[in-house]
Amino acid sequence: GEMVVDGSRFRRRRLTFLFLLILFISFIIFSLLSQSKIFVRYLFNEEQSSSIPRIADDRNNLYRNKNNSSVVNINSSVNVINKRIATSGRCSRILLYDTELMDKDTGVSHRLASYSLASTIAATIDSALVLLEPPLDNEQNKWIKFGGSPFGCPINNDDDNDDGSCGRLPTGLSRIVHVPKILSRGCDVPMNLTCIIPNQNSTFRIQSYQDWSIISNRTIRRFGFPEVSCIHNDSNDNMRVLAIGGYHLKFYWLDKVRPRLVQRFWDESNSTKQRRMKWEQWMEGWSTRMGVTIEEVHDYTRTNGINNIRKDDSSTYVEDYSLVDYLIAALNRAQVPTFQPWVVKDVASYMQKIDLPPSSSAKRSLFHTAGGGYDAMHVRRGDSLTRGQSIRSTEEYWMQQGYPARSNKTDDVATLSIYPTNYVPLVKYWEKYVRYNNNCNLGNASSSVRKLYVATDDINTVKSEIENLTSTNGHHFWTVCNKTVVFMFNPQEEHTTHLHQHLAPIISSRNGGNTITNGHDQYSRALAALVDLQILARSDVFVGDDRSYVSRLLWMLRTSFQDGRAHTRDIVMAWGVNAKQPPWK
Repeated sequence: GEMVVDGSRFRRRRLTFLFLLILFISFIIFSLLSQSKIFVRYLFNEEQSSSIPRIADDRNNLYRNKNNSSVVNINSSVNVINKRIATSGRCSRILLYDTELMDKDTGVSHRLASYSLASTIAATIDSALVLLEPPLDNEQNKWIKFGGSPFGCPINNDDDNDDGSCGRLPTGLSRIVHVPKILSRGCDVPMNLTCIIPNQNSTFRIQSYQDWSIISNRTIRRFGFPEVSCIHNDSNDNMRVLAIGGYHLKFYWLDKVRPRLVQRFWDESNSTKQRRMKWEQWMEGWSTRMGVTIEEVHDYTRTNGINNIRKDDSSTYVEDYSLVDYLIAALNRAQVPTFQPWVVKDVASYMQKIDLPPSSSAKRSLFHTAGGGYDAMHVRRGDSLTRGQSIRSTEEYWMQQGYPARSNKTDDVATLSIYPTNYVPLVKYWEKYVRYNNNCNLGNASSSVRKLYVATDDINTVKSEIENLTSTNGHHFWTVCNKTVVFMFNPQEEHTTHLHQHLAPIISSRNGGNTITNGHDQYSRALAALVDLQILARSDVFVGDDRSYVSRLLWMLRTSFQDGRAHTRDIVMAWGVNAKQPPWK
């Protein structure tokens, strides 16, 4: 009964086994090389194209810089699985800022102020900041007629369609703003996840923009302030994501972040010392992540130490070095906001048309380089004339001039018809400017002329006011410290209206709204607003009013660390509270 083995059959089995083994080994090697290639390309792209936010893209669209120096991936949609995620701890915690959770008529400064708040929250809770932008889709993107962004489409974009659809540029806020790596940590919008909300029994899948949009809309209304806990379906990496935006950010700031920032320790017990040490370590952590030096952190924390805090008779606390000073200087250090390269290029080209001293360099931070050699005003009117605060301020001004109070106290602009104007006149701003310069501490001492740039959404009316005051008082009226003041305006007058002028009602002091617009028109308005902001930020003296997001944003843009401590360049409010405040207040 000895069994005989067929030799040829055995050899065929052995060859088949070896063939399958070779295929398996080849597959393993190919996979490893592919991952290595992706990782190398990822590192290369981070260095070559740090100006472009990288978000999951199912069309693999490309955007080529005008100088053709590099080709980089750009987002058009996030409706795909994102496999390159959380390969290390850097993306294990993300603040996903939903840029669409704002009113449709929100302007440039308001959107930048909200972004600065998102940047602050992300840094203080040790999370990567990632922008959730809508895909270029008719059903999900309400800005489709503007090219997929409230900021429109660059006019000289070689890659857009004739209708200004701007299909190859990022959508939403990312059309103009780039999140620097110091805040984004190189993370993408997380996709292909299985998530659960704390204290909720159900799980859900994240596969698209719409999935995240639903969560961000419900963040406060239904769930409070939870971060959703997720597992990546490919890598099994764990992450926590706070999807939030719009007015929800303010609630989160007031409820979760600000109380921790203003902690005070009033006794010398060991437990208090330990808590203070933890607070100082936390301050050091998020501050240094924003680029603040450890010495600058210590100057703030030690100034606000137990021995330096005083309590007055009315039980209110006095800070020698305020939180607002420190916080907005930290945002400035992190260069918030930073802009996309095409925006910087367009702003630089725009600035050549304006006869003002040039900036020292065309940095992508745009606002964070002081120029000087001129002063600036912001005279906000336009759509703001219909708002309650503006109406009450106008009434207050005319009552100071001897006019009676309104009998009808409703927030209706028509109730201001009893006054010469339904706005605070330019002369109020001028008087504040002259009074502030009583010490004649102006630059360009050898020059007999002082340039004063006026940023306004009501250029024609402001020019008429200047002409009328000149006719009444003579040219010498516009003199400060023996210098003749020369007024300057944005040369693109037709684009200096509010970003969403087409939505605004008609107001008597301007030409009105409801105009036909497209992506190129919208971008021109956004660009005019950014140019005004840059000029206002760089001026020696800025005159504004506290009801405008422009003025609030300029507190941040004009505050920076000098000699280890926050310092704000000259700001004066024509009316309202002349007090430093964060831009999102």
